[in-house]
Amino acid sequence: MALPQWRKNQIAVTISGSFMNFGYTLVMSFLPIFVRELGVQSTGGIAFWSGLILSASPLVASLVGPLWGRLGDRRGMRMIATRATAANSLFWALMAFSQNVWQLFFLRILLGLLGGFTNVAVALVTQLAPKERVPSIIGTLQSWMILSAALGPLFGGILATSIGVRNTFLVTGIMNFGSLLSILLLYKDQDASTTPELIAPDKSASGFWKRPQYFTALMILFFVNMADRTFGPIIPLFLEQLGTPRFGLEMVAGILISAAAFGEAFSAWISGKLASRVSLRRLITGRLVLSILVLLPMVFVHSTREFSILRVLLALLAGGTLTLALSAAHPVIPGEYRGTGFAMLSGTSMLGGAAGPIIAGAIAGFSIRSIFVFNSIVYLLMIGFVYRNVRH
Repeated sequence: MALPQWRKNQIAVTISGSFMNFGYTLVMSFLPIFVRELGVQSTGGIAFWSGLILSASPLVASLVGPLWGRLGDRRGMRMIATRATAANSLFWALMAFSQNVWQLFFLRILLGLLGGFTNVAVALVTQLAPKERVPSIIGTLQSWMILSAALGPLFGGILATSIGVRNTFLVTGIMNFGSLLSILLLYKDQDASTTPELIAPDKSASGFWKRPQYFTALMILFFVNMADRTFGPIIPLFLEQLGTPRFGLEMVAGILISAAAFGEAFSAWISGKLASRVSLRRLITGRLVLSILVLLPMVFVHSTREFSILRVLLALLAGGTLTLALSAAHPVIPGEYRGTGFAMLSGTSMLGGAAGPIIAGAIAGFSIRSIFVFNSIVYLLMIGFVYRNVRH
């Protein structure tokens, strides 16, 4: 029995997104090593350039994402997907030939400008999907993308040791070529001949972003992603404070980070399944309340084991919240603005992810434990937004 086109689209986008996330963490987890190879020797310089190169692409992608999404609404999403996957394949491979940090930085900017597949992934995967399947499809996409990102550092470490970081960039470029093939072979837009052309477009639809439910989804994606990313810079430091031996610190931190990523992947998948059976307001509010109940005990933990258990529990809740926020926004995005709407959501999520480490660094100078209090306050404010603006 032939698969319906919406299912082929789902497979194509899920394969592409998974390859890209896997390829990203395959090599970028070891970026400081490559920065040193490019001539930067001081610890401060390596940290500065690594942060700048890491943030360049998502920052540019978050700014231009809505423009690409709008172009996709007008010209077809397949064209946008082809452009993004081709750009990723090309620029990741070119990074392997960088001779200095400026060239690598410039290529990362170009990748953000012309790549940005994540910005339109949700719009791509839901374009032809039955309405009742949308939450499940979003959850499945997010879970696979998170899971693939969790596996990347493990294989990246093996490759970096055996063939070097520079050659690992080439491997990432080849993997992204697989993403391009998946779009070219499987993905199709809606048949234009089946779309009525005599109906005038609804001019009021362009103001969808002002609707309370959509604005609340934007807030959730920004602040929950921001709160989740505050853990990145502090986990090794906090584990050390809790008594983790210095010689095993990297291993313990790596295991905890991977376990949390697997938790987020599972949470995204199960939340997509539940969204069609339980009201989104109840699900999102419940997740946020439980997140606060997990964060507050973190302030008082005294052992690595206690913190690790709470961190994984929080990841199980956070991944689901982001999926549910996208599902809540979906019904209020007009079909003719699907690419724009989801690109704005993804871009906002990226900005939150970029803000998290900066805030964590500022607060950690005072107290690492105060970060958990800050995140609890953020989640409490989000509960008020959801209760007021998300429909039953």
